[in-house]
Amino acid sequence: MPDHSNKTDRETWTPERISFLVRNIVLVIVGGIALGLFATAANLYYVAAAVFGAVLVVVVAWQFEAALVVYVLVAFVPWGRTPDIAVGGSGAGKGVFISEVMLGFLLVIWFARYLFGSIPKDRVKSGFYVPLALYIAYCIVNVVNSYIFWDPHINRIFQNPMVNIVDLGLRILSAGALVMVATTISNRKWLKITTIAMLIPGIYNLLNALVGYPVPVSALWWSFLTLLPACYFTAMALDIDKKRWQRILCGVVVALCLYVICFKVVSWVSGWLALLCGLAAVLAIKNKRLFWAACIVFVVVVIAAWPFINRNVVEESKTGGDYDRFSLMLGAWKYATHFPLGVGLGNYRSYNSFYYGHKWGTTAYTSAHGTYSQCLSETGIPGLILFLSILVMGFRWMLVRYRAMPPGFSKTFLLAVLGQFVGISITAFFGDYIIPAYHNEGLTTFATTVYSWLFWGLAIAHIRLSGKDV
Repeated sequence: MPDHSNKTDRETWTPERISFLVRNIVLVIVGGIALGLFATAANLYYVAAAVFGAVLVVVVAWQFEAALVVYVLVAFVPWGRTPDIAVGGSGAGKGVFISEVMLGFLLVIWFARYLFGSIPKDRVKSGFYVPLALYIAYCIVNVVNSYIFWDPHINRIFQNPMVNIVDLGLRILSAGALVMVATTISNRKWLKITTIAMLIPGIYNLLNALVGYPVPVSALWWSFLTLLPACYFTAMALDIDKKRWQRILCGVVVALCLYVICFKVVSWVSGWLALLCGLAAVLAIKNKRLFWAACIVFVVVVIAAWPFINRNVVEESKTGGDYDRFSLMLGAWKYATHFPLGVGLGNYRSYNSFYYGHKWGTTAYTSAHGTYSQCLSETGIPGLILFLSILVMGFRWMLVRYRAMPPGFSKTFLLAVLGQFVGISITAFFGDYIIPAYHNEGLTTFATTVYSWLFWGLAIAHIRLSGKDV
């Protein structure tokens, strides 16, 4: 009698393996029939495109983590613009870029893998998930509400369905990016590779800016991508378990970040505000004494460099119209109190074209130029509360897990994400830096804003694979 006792699980015909093979055979048969029917009704070009798409889906599904790494490395470049899909009242059409198209493609494959049970089973109940689900559900209700209760003062001709769909879609893509990264990575090898990939766009853009942009490829709002590496190397420099030369090297990288963002491009307030707040958060969490010492140094530097700051920040902000954001915040509050559920996603331009002059005398901008102002205007006070709950509950959840995590690579990265979280959340008062707006080039700037959601999703993956769901 042959001895079958040494057979591996792969060689044993278990019920699970039989079910898996039968399911795949059925999918191949159904796919072949569908392709055959399609080939009878379409020309060769579309048949070839369908075959290529099917092959691409199989390859990406097979090496999904590798595809995710590729996306992280290229998403910051706003390239590959499609033909126009929406015209939002300005007469100028807008298409989508690789940052939206490729992410949507990955999310479809991720969802299929989820349905077929192909993603890792060891998941955690993140503090992001419930408020994020409630916020997305509310946004859908908000869009429907804006159609039912359209303000009679505004001509229906200014109602742009594609703009509503795009602004809702940008939120779904952002949430999807977080969940996809959080649940996809299967082992610590891919976790490390993905983490390094997350740091590369920021380091590349920093070095490119440092030497005067010799490579004509850079991210919009590139300093926000540098925020995570800056916080990561700060955390490394503060780690007493690291070798001295490693800590010194990390300190040099942080100094370069401060030099480029706080000196060379100091006139852009949002950039250095995010960086300084992010680094301050890392210091406060890691070493409170050093944090207060840094605050004293900061005050001294500001006093000593005030002529430079006044000339390059205060005066530049006045001439550049940056102070209009305070009027926009006031206008956002008026919209929220006048329209209980807001004016509806994507409708700010349509409503503001009437209300800014006829009613309230606020600014004539086509967007509120701030994540929170835009949210307050278009989704009202309930929408803003739900959005803030994502940030508050997500940050608190990560902070608790960080404190319970043993020293190591994951803890250092989690501290960096906490710093990035604080930096981007504070500077989002002054720009669409977390959720972009269609009428403020949102389809282009999504290439930058999506990284925050990718970072936060990767932090969840670090916690999940550390086994410290406390």
